[in-house]
Amino acid sequence: MNLYREDMYTGGWFSFNSTKEDWKSFYAQKMYQTFFNTYYYTLAFGAPLVNEELLITKNLQPNSLLNKKVLVIGGGPSSKELTEQVFDSYDVTISCNHFYKNSFFKNKKVTIALLGDEVDLNDKELLDYINLNDPIIGFEHSSTRSHVLLKEFVEGHDKTFLYLTRYFSRLGYVARGCVLARLLGSEEIDFIGMDGFSNNYHFFEQKKSPPPFDNKEMFTGQAEIFFRYMLQDLKTEKFYNLGEESPHSIYNGLLEEVKNEGY
Repeated sequence: MNLYREDMYTGGWFSFNSTKEDWKSFYAQKMYQTFFNTYYYTLAFGAPLVNEELLITKNLQPNSLLNKKVLVIGGGPSSKELTEQVFDSYDVTISCNHFYKNSFFKNKKVTIALLGDEVDLNDKELLDYINLNDPIIGFEHSSTRSHVLLKEFVEGHDKTFLYLTRYFSRLGYVARGCVLARLLGSEEIDFIGMDGFSNNYHFFEQKKSPPPFDNKEMFTGQAEIFFRYMLQDLKTEKFYNLGEESPHSIYNGLLEEVKNEGY
Protein backbone atom coordinates (compact mmCIF):
# COMPACT_ATOMS: atom_id res chain seq x y z
CA MET A 1 0.00 0.00 0.00
CA ASN A 2 1.48 3.33 -1.06
CA LEU A 3 1.36 6.27 1.35
CA TYR A 4 1.22 8.88 -1.43
CA ARG A 5 -0.67 9.21 -4.70
CA GLU A 6 1.40 8.22 -7.72
CA ASP A 7 -0.77 9.72 -10.46
CA MET A 8 -3.11 12.68 -10.17
CA TYR A 9 -5.63 11.12 -12.54
CA THR A 10 -5.93 7.64 -11.02
CA GLY A 11 -7.09 6.18 -7.73
CA GLY A 12 -5.52 3.41 -5.70
CA TRP A 13 -4.57 2.35 -2.20
CA PHE A 14 -2.88 5.50 -0.92
CA SER A 15 -3.65 7.83 1.99
CA PHE A 16 -2.24 11.21 0.93
CA ASN A 17 -2.09 13.18 -2.28
CA SER A 18 1.48 14.31 -1.51
CA THR A 19 3.91 15.17 1.29
CA LYS A 20 3.22 18.27 3.40
CA GLU A 21 6.07 20.17 1.78
CA ASP A 22 5.00 19.37 -1.78
CA TRP A 23 1.37 20.06 -1.01
CA LYS A 24 1.96 23.60 0.20
CA SER A 25 4.69 24.50 -2.28
CA PHE A 26 3.07 23.29 -5.50
CA TYR A 27 0.91 20.14 -5.43
CA ALA A 28 -2.30 21.67 -4.05
CA GLN A 29 -2.22 24.46 -6.61
CA LYS A 30 -1.38 21.97 -9.36
CA MET A 31 -4.43 19.87 -8.46
CA TYR A 32 -6.64 22.95 -8.29
CA GLN A 33 -5.42 24.22 -11.65
CA THR A 34 -5.88 20.78 -13.18
CA PHE A 35 -9.47 20.29 -12.04
CA PHE A 36 -10.80 23.84 -11.49
CA ASN A 37 -8.70 26.04 -13.77
CA THR A 38 -11.39 27.91 -15.66
CA TYR A 39 -12.17 31.59 -15.89
CA TYR A 40 -15.50 31.01 -14.17
CA TYR A 41 -14.03 29.45 -11.02
CA THR A 42 -11.50 32.26 -10.75
CA LEU A 43 -14.31 34.78 -11.11
CA ALA A 44 -16.63 33.02 -8.66
CA PHE A 45 -14.15 32.01 -5.95
CA GLY A 46 -10.93 33.96 -6.44
CA ALA A 47 -7.55 32.53 -5.48
CA PRO A 48 -7.90 29.73 -2.90
CA LEU A 49 -6.19 29.61 0.49
CA VAL A 50 -3.48 26.94 0.90
CA ASN A 51 -1.69 25.51 3.92
CA GLU A 52 0.18 22.25 4.55
CA GLU A 53 -3.03 20.19 4.71
CA LEU A 54 -5.81 22.06 2.92
CA LEU A 55 -6.73 24.11 -0.12
CA ILE A 56 -10.05 25.91 0.19
CA THR A 57 -11.81 28.79 -1.49
CA LYS A 58 -12.04 31.94 0.60
CA ASN A 59 -15.82 31.90 1.02
CA LEU A 60 -15.38 29.30 3.80
CA GLN A 61 -12.74 30.38 6.28
CA PRO A 62 -10.27 27.85 7.80
CA ASN A 63 -11.41 28.73 11.34
CA SER A 64 -15.16 28.54 10.63
CA LEU A 65 -15.68 25.46 12.87
CA LEU A 66 -13.59 26.70 15.80
CA ASN A 67 -15.19 25.65 19.12
CA LYS A 68 -17.84 23.64 17.27
CA LYS A 69 -18.76 20.05 18.11
CA VAL A 70 -19.06 18.18 14.80
CA LEU A 71 -20.72 14.95 13.71
CA VAL A 72 -19.77 13.41 10.34
CA ILE A 73 -22.38 10.99 8.98
CA GLY A 74 -21.73 8.33 6.36
CA GLY A 75 -23.86 5.74 4.61
CA GLY A 76 -22.65 2.67 6.48
CA PRO A 77 -25.11 0.50 8.44
CA SER A 78 -24.09 1.88 11.85
CA SER A 79 -25.88 5.13 10.87
CA LYS A 80 -29.14 3.26 11.44
CA GLU A 81 -28.47 3.81 15.15
CA LEU A 82 -28.46 7.60 14.73
CA THR A 83 -31.29 9.28 16.64
CA GLU A 84 -32.72 12.77 16.43
CA GLN A 85 -31.51 13.42 19.98
CA VAL A 86 -27.93 12.53 19.06
CA PHE A 87 -28.10 14.48 15.79
CA ASP A 88 -29.43 17.58 17.54
CA SER A 89 -26.70 17.47 20.21
CA TYR A 90 -24.04 18.66 17.72
CA ASP A 91 -23.27 22.23 16.66
CA VAL A 92 -22.40 21.12 13.12
CA THR A 93 -23.29 18.07 11.04
CA ILE A 94 -21.50 16.99 7.87
CA SER A 95 -22.76 14.38 5.43
CA CYS A 96 -22.23 13.41 1.83
CA ASN A 97 -23.50 12.28 -1.54
CA HIS A 98 -27.05 10.83 -1.40
CA PHE A 99 -27.71 11.45 2.30
CA TYR A 100 -30.82 13.46 1.37
CA LYS A 101 -32.51 10.32 -0.01
CA ASN A 102 -32.81 8.83 3.48
CA SER A 103 -36.04 9.66 5.30
CA PHE A 104 -34.12 10.50 8.51
CA PHE A 105 -32.76 13.65 6.87
CA LYS A 106 -35.99 14.92 5.32
CA ASN A 107 -36.53 17.41 8.13
CA LYS A 108 -32.99 17.54 9.48
CA LYS A 109 -30.62 20.33 8.46
CA VAL A 110 -27.15 19.06 7.57
CA THR A 111 -24.75 21.97 8.01
CA ILE A 112 -22.25 20.94 5.31
CA ALA A 113 -22.98 18.56 2.43
CA LEU A 114 -20.04 17.16 0.47
CA LEU A 115 -21.21 16.11 -3.00
CA GLY A 116 -19.22 13.77 -5.24
CA ASP A 117 -19.40 12.61 -8.84
CA GLU A 118 -22.22 10.17 -8.28
CA VAL A 119 -24.69 12.90 -7.31
CA ASP A 120 -26.94 14.31 -10.04
CA LEU A 121 -26.83 18.06 -9.42
CA ASN A 122 -30.21 18.40 -11.15
CA ASP A 123 -31.85 15.80 -8.92
CA LYS A 124 -35.15 17.36 -7.82
CA GLU A 125 -34.93 15.61 -4.45
CA LEU A 126 -31.51 17.20 -3.86
CA LEU A 127 -32.67 20.64 -4.96
CA ASP A 128 -35.77 20.42 -2.79
CA TYR A 129 -33.61 19.49 0.22
CA ILE A 130 -31.26 22.41 -0.44
CA ASN A 131 -34.10 24.89 -0.86
CA LEU A 132 -35.65 23.74 2.42
CA ASN A 133 -32.50 23.39 4.56
CA ASP A 134 -29.93 25.71 2.94
CA PRO A 135 -26.77 23.67 3.70
CA ILE A 136 -23.25 24.78 2.85
CA ILE A 137 -22.11 22.63 -0.07
CA GLY A 138 -18.56 21.50 -0.79
CA PHE A 139 -17.01 20.04 -3.92
CA GLU A 140 -13.60 18.43 -4.23
CA HIS A 141 -11.77 17.54 -7.44
CA SER A 142 -13.37 15.37 -10.10
CA SER A 143 -12.23 14.13 -13.49
CA THR A 144 -15.78 13.33 -14.62
CA ARG A 145 -18.03 16.11 -13.32
CA SER A 146 -19.22 18.57 -15.96
CA HIS A 147 -17.84 22.09 -15.44
CA VAL A 148 -20.98 23.45 -17.09
CA LEU A 149 -23.29 21.64 -14.64
CA LEU A 150 -21.20 22.67 -11.65
CA LYS A 151 -21.16 26.28 -12.86
CA GLU A 152 -24.95 26.27 -13.16
CA PHE A 153 -25.26 24.74 -9.70
CA VAL A 154 -22.92 27.28 -8.08
CA GLU A 155 -24.80 30.15 -9.71
CA GLY A 156 -27.99 28.92 -8.03
CA HIS A 157 -26.43 28.20 -4.62
CA ASP A 158 -24.14 30.86 -3.24
CA LYS A 159 -23.23 28.83 -0.12
CA THR A 160 -20.85 26.64 -2.13
CA PHE A 161 -17.11 26.14 -1.68
CA LEU A 162 -14.32 24.20 -3.39
CA TYR A 163 -11.71 22.31 -1.41
CA LEU A 164 -8.89 19.78 -1.62
CA THR A 165 -7.42 17.95 1.37
CA ARG A 166 -3.89 16.56 1.33
CA TYR A 167 -5.36 13.48 2.98
CA PHE A 168 -7.45 11.33 0.62
CA SER A 169 -7.71 7.48 0.75
CA ARG A 170 -10.40 5.01 -0.24
CA LEU A 171 -12.13 5.30 3.12
CA GLY A 172 -14.35 7.90 1.47
CA TYR A 173 -16.17 11.03 2.49
CA VAL A 174 -16.54 10.24 6.19
CA ALA A 175 -12.78 10.23 6.68
CA ARG A 176 -12.27 13.31 4.53
CA GLY A 177 -15.20 15.01 6.26
CA CYS A 178 -13.51 14.43 9.63
CA VAL A 179 -10.25 15.83 8.27
CA LEU A 180 -12.04 18.84 6.83
CA ALA A 181 -13.80 19.51 10.14
CA ARG A 182 -10.47 19.45 11.99
CA LEU A 183 -8.79 21.69 9.42
CA LEU A 184 -11.68 24.15 9.79
CA GLY A 185 -10.93 24.40 13.50
CA SER A 186 -13.06 21.80 15.30
CA GLU A 187 -11.37 19.97 18.18
CA GLU A 188 -14.33 17.69 18.95
CA ILE A 189 -15.31 15.38 16.10
CA ASP A 190 -17.43 12.24 16.11
CA PHE A 191 -18.37 10.07 13.15
CA ILE A 192 -20.80 7.32 12.28
CA GLY A 193 -21.45 5.27 9.15
CA MET A 194 -17.83 4.47 8.25
CA ASP A 195 -18.01 0.70 8.63
CA GLY A 196 -16.35 -0.95 5.64
CA PHE A 197 -18.46 -3.36 3.62
CA SER A 198 -19.42 -6.29 5.81
CA ASN A 199 -22.91 -6.35 4.32
CA ASN A 200 -24.82 -4.78 1.45
CA TYR A 201 -26.92 -2.39 3.54
CA HIS A 202 -26.44 1.32 2.77
CA PHE A 203 -28.05 4.00 4.94
CA PHE A 204 -28.50 6.43 2.05
CA GLU A 205 -29.18 4.11 -0.91
CA GLN A 206 -30.75 0.70 -0.43
CA LYS A 207 -29.48 -0.70 -3.73
CA LYS A 208 -25.90 0.55 -3.53
CA SER A 209 -23.30 -2.21 -3.92
CA PRO A 210 -19.83 -2.40 -2.34
CA PRO A 211 -17.01 -1.04 -4.53
CA PRO A 212 -15.15 -3.46 -6.80
CA PHE A 213 -11.96 -2.85 -4.80
CA ASP A 214 -13.47 -4.02 -1.50
CA ASN A 215 -10.69 -5.52 0.64
CA LYS A 216 -11.05 -5.72 4.43
CA GLU A 217 -7.32 -5.89 5.15
CA MET A 218 -6.54 -2.89 2.95
CA PHE A 219 -9.41 -0.85 4.38
CA THR A 220 -8.39 -1.53 7.97
CA GLY A 221 -4.82 -0.59 7.09
CA GLN A 222 -5.99 2.73 5.68
CA ALA A 223 -8.24 3.30 8.70
CA GLU A 224 -5.26 2.87 11.01
CA ILE A 225 -3.33 5.50 9.06
CA PHE A 226 -6.37 7.80 9.15
CA PHE A 227 -6.84 7.47 12.90
CA ARG A 228 -3.15 8.17 13.57
CA TYR A 229 -3.31 11.17 11.25
CA MET A 230 -6.30 12.65 13.09
CA LEU A 231 -4.87 12.00 16.55
CA GLN A 232 -1.13 12.39 16.14
CA ASP A 233 -0.63 14.74 13.19
CA LEU A 234 -3.74 16.92 13.46
CA LYS A 235 -3.88 16.55 17.26
CA THR A 236 -7.65 16.21 17.45
CA GLU A 237 -8.57 16.60 21.12
CA LYS A 238 -11.78 14.53 21.07
CA PHE A 239 -12.39 11.98 18.32
CA TYR A 240 -14.89 9.14 18.58
CA ASN A 241 -16.55 6.54 16.38
CA LEU A 242 -20.24 6.38 17.32
CA GLY A 243 -20.45 3.14 15.33
CA GLU A 244 -17.70 1.53 17.38
CA GLU A 245 -19.95 -1.23 18.70
CA SER A 246 -21.81 -1.92 15.47
CA PRO A 247 -21.76 -5.61 14.46
CA HIS A 248 -21.47 -4.42 10.85
CA SER A 249 -18.23 -2.46 11.29
CA ILE A 250 -14.89 -3.92 10.24
CA TYR A 251 -13.14 -1.30 12.39
CA ASN A 252 -14.37 -2.40 15.84
CA GLY A 253 -11.79 -1.43 18.46
CA LEU A 254 -9.27 -0.03 15.99
CA LEU A 255 -9.61 3.64 16.97
CA GLU A 256 -9.20 2.78 20.64
CA GLU A 257 -6.12 0.70 19.81
CA VAL A 258 -4.53 3.70 18.10
CA LYS A 259 -5.49 5.96 21.03
CA ASN A 260 -3.69 3.56 23.39
CA GLU A 261 -0.43 3.57 21.44
CA GLY A 262 0.97 6.18 23.79
CA TYR A 263 1.94 8.80 21.21
